[in-house]
Amino acid sequence: MSEVVRKYELIYIHPGNLPSEDVEKVDEILNGTLEKLAGELLHREDWGIRTLAYPVKKFAEGRYILVRIACPAACLKEIERRFKITESVIKFLSIRLADDYVQEEIPEPELETAEGEESAEESAEESTVTEAPKAEVVEAVAAEVSSTEVEAVAAEDESEDEKSGEE
Repeated sequence: MSEVVRKYELIYIHPGNLPSEDVEKVDEILNGTLEKLAGELLHREDWGIRTLAYPVKKFAEGRYILVRIACPAACLKEIERRFKITESVIKFLSIRLADDYVQEEIPEPELETAEGEESAEESAEESTVTEAPKAEVVEAVAAEVSSTEVEAVAAEDESEDEKSGEE
């Protein structure tokens, strides 16, 4: 009886200062494991180096890699085991995707034509119309806050004058 092949999404983080050769070694480990245990790499995306929310293994920056794979559960367990013992992977997370998950193709940006330029101009005009009331609200709130701050500072000054007069 063959194992059920499921789709998984795996994200892992390398230290930010890791050379690209070491990143390629981890890719080789992943591809070798998939090949050996009847898995398939569906998609790989390098998100680049980003600042971590908190230090992980004393690293402040990390390089994020997103991978979608189709493999049996045993293959995923082996990949996770290898990531745990690999020093160049500081953190990873794997999730199972829905059985009916389909990779969406991201459309290529179209070259703008004369018609596209006109629609871009129209959308720019619409955005300025909707932004104008927002700007007025922001100015009104800023004026109210600044007048409140002025009153608070004046009250503090008066209380300091009273304190200095008492001494």
